[in-house]
Amino acid sequence: MTLFGKADCLQVYREAFEQTWDDSEVVDNIRFVVLDTETTGLDPRRDRIVTIGAVVVSHGQIMLEDQFEAVIKFDYNTASVVVHGVTREAAQEDGLEEPDALGQFLGYLRDGVIVGHHIGFDVDILSERCRARFGMGLENRWLDTMELTLNLEDAGAFAQDEDDADEPKRPDFSLDGLCRRFNIAPHDRHTAPGDAFITAQVFLKLLRMASRHGMSTLQDISKRWVDPREASPR
Repeated sequence: MTLFGKADCLQVYREAFEQTWDDSEVVDNIRFVVLDTETTGLDPRRDRIVTIGAVVVSHGQIMLEDQFEAVIKFDYNTASVVVHGVTREAAQEDGLEEPDALGQFLGYLRDGVIVGHHIGFDVDILSERCRARFGMGLENRWLDTMELTLNLEDAGAFAQDEDDADEPKRPDFSLDGLCRRFNIAPHDRHTAPGDAFITAQVFLKLLRMASRHGMSTLQDISKRWVDPREASPR
C-alpha cells in the first residue's frame, strides 16, 4: 500500500509516464504488474470492482515485497459471490471506499506494464471506474498471457510430443490448463491476490520460453495474437 494521499497518488501515476517503456525495452528491465480483479459481474460499464490483487515481476523474479491488495466496498451481492466469496457485508466492514482504493492502486501501479490472463476485461473495468471517479482512464501498456501463449504456440514453443502426433489434441491454454502444464499449484484460485500470484508464476514460465524463441523486447512479447485462419486470404 502507498502512504500518499489520493491526490498525491494521482500525481505519482501521471508523472510516471513522463519517461516510460518503449517497444525496444528489454524484458528483464521492465516492471510488470501482474493483475487480477474480482467484480460484481462482467459488464465493465455497469458492474463494480470487489477486490484488486497485484504483484510485480521484474528481472525474472516475482517481487513479493512489491504487491498490492484491496477490498472495495460495494452495495449489493450478486451471483459472483459464489466465485470470489466476498460478500457485501464483509466488504462494507473491511473494505475501502472506491476512490481511496483506486487512488492507492494507481500510486502503486505507476507506469508498470499490466499483465494478466484475459486481462482486457480487468483493464476495461479499472479504466471505467477511474474515469468515473477521477475523469481519467488507465494509460498503461498491457499484455495478455493468453495472447503470449498463442504466439508462442505459433512459434513452435509447445511442439507436440512425437508419441501424440497421430492423435493431435487441442491444448488447454486456460489459466488452470497452464498451471497443470507448468506444474504450478493453483492456491487461492478465484481470489484477486491468488490469481495474480498464480498468473505471475505462469508469466515467468512464458518469459523463459519467449527468450528461447528470440522474443526479448516488450514489442516481442506484447504482440497481439491474430488467428492464422482469419489472417490468411480467402
